[in-house]
Amino acid sequence: MTKRTIALGVMKLSVAQKQDHSALDTLTEAAMVAFNQVVQKTLDIEVSSFSFTGHSLTPSRQGYQALDFVQIGINEKTERKLAFLLIVTDVEIAAASMSYLLALPSQLTNVAVISTRRLVDHGEDKLLQKGLRTERLTTIMLHCFGRLLNLSYTKEPTNYLARVEMSDDLDAMRHFTVIQQQQMVKNLPQEANDRYSRGGKLTFIIRHILGNLPRIFRGAIRANPLRITTKLPTMIATALSVIIVLIFGGETWDFAASVSYGQLTVFVITSFLAASFVLYRAFSFRLIATRRGQTSESSVVTAAATYLALVLTLICMFFMFGVLMYGVVVFVFPDALMSTWTSDKDGATFAAHMRLAAFLAAVGVLSGSLGGSADSRSVVRNVLFAADET
Repeated sequence: MTKRTIALGVMKLSVAQKQDHSALDTLTEAAMVAFNQVVQKTLDIEVSSFSFTGHSLTPSRQGYQALDFVQIGINEKTERKLAFLLIVTDVEIAAASMSYLLALPSQLTNVAVISTRRLVDHGEDKLLQKGLRTERLTTIMLHCFGRLLNLSYTKEPTNYLARVEMSDDLDAMRHFTVIQQQQMVKNLPQEANDRYSRGGKLTFIIRHILGNLPRIFRGAIRANPLRITTKLPTMIATALSVIIVLIFGGETWDFAASVSYGQLTVFVITSFLAASFVLYRAFSFRLIATRRGQTSESSVVTAAATYLALVLTLICMFFMFGVLMYGVVVFVFPDALMSTWTSDKDGATFAAHMRLAAFLAAVGVLSGSLGGSADSRSVVRNVLFAADET
């Protein structure tokens, strides 16, 4: 048993044009009753769950985006001081890599988005649809709750953590294993991140960053910095356009041949800090405080994991640019030119080549971040926050 009650909210969201929200309300309430029975009796953990109606939604040009729901969920979760939030909506949600979305559990934010639109096929018996919708919604809620608690997928089709390809896959999912139940009880207080600042915010932020380092690193690695790199074509193009011009300038070779390692280190670190700040401002979620100015532990963990993921992405780019520039130096420039191009030092040495490659890579990271902020926010956010589409 956990030592404190964990608050789990279920928020119902409908489209702005609909006047009658009773169908969604009835469906969600019925599913939540069944959900509570499994969570509180089968798992024997203290979860205080309740439902409420959120504000209506208006689609953007691309339709309803899952990450828009996540941003709403972050705001509601912070204001209502919830540990976890399940958002149930009756609209079609656009997916990043699929034709449609049944659910999106965002482990980094402790928010899961569930759409009821595709729970049943249009051809199924309408008399059976009400009960079937309730059962399938209950199952997908339990599936998402397990994913928010960092449980892994299983190959057993009757398990709540089985992968869901079609809505009828939910019909076979009926249980958690004993090991999964024990893991959920263990993970629940750790993954809740439901503490709020009461005094100095800086002290609160530092303490909870240090206290949540394993979860922060796990969230950053799960985001896959290498994959984020592939989602930033504008950043890569901007960086390459700058460093290709610089590498053919004699002043750049003079600088690389003469600069000290200490000066170069300061420049590289400063470039990383500036670039990561620019990308964080461009791609992170807006993390708010409560109306009383309290900062949540969940916001601290989300912000730290996002920043770390972007720093790791920049490190990947730094080495990519460095290797590329070193290859250009070695295989393109003649040795005689490298020896005479610099003013008073030999630019053909291995040390000079490494300094040149490091300098150009740092310039690429810095200049690329300025252009990279023009890349699609939704694409990068999908990689950071929504890698677990169902």
